[in-house]
Amino acid sequence: MHKIDEAIDRIKILECPTGELESRVAEILKDYGVRDGVSVYRDESFDNNEAQGYRVEVAGEGHPFIVLAKSGYDDYVAKVTDVYSRL
Repeated sequence: MHKIDEAIDRIKILECPTGELESRVAEILKDYGVRDGVSVYRDESFDNNEAQGYRVEVAGEGHPFIVLAKSGYDDYVAKVTDVYSRL
């Protein structure tokens, strides 16, 4: 398994404060050796079933991947519900 795949597996189980999702995804990628060229930003075009979409681009990976996360009832905690590659 490639390092990026291991990072994605860890992102799939991420729960964190709603406002920290982008930075936590970037931190996980850095933990797996992706030091430069990480861009994580909100992309409403990927919103699905009350989940908010985030586009994650990693330099040299070719295709971005998408993170979908739902905020909890009190809008404090975000839980990742899906991660998939955008081909």
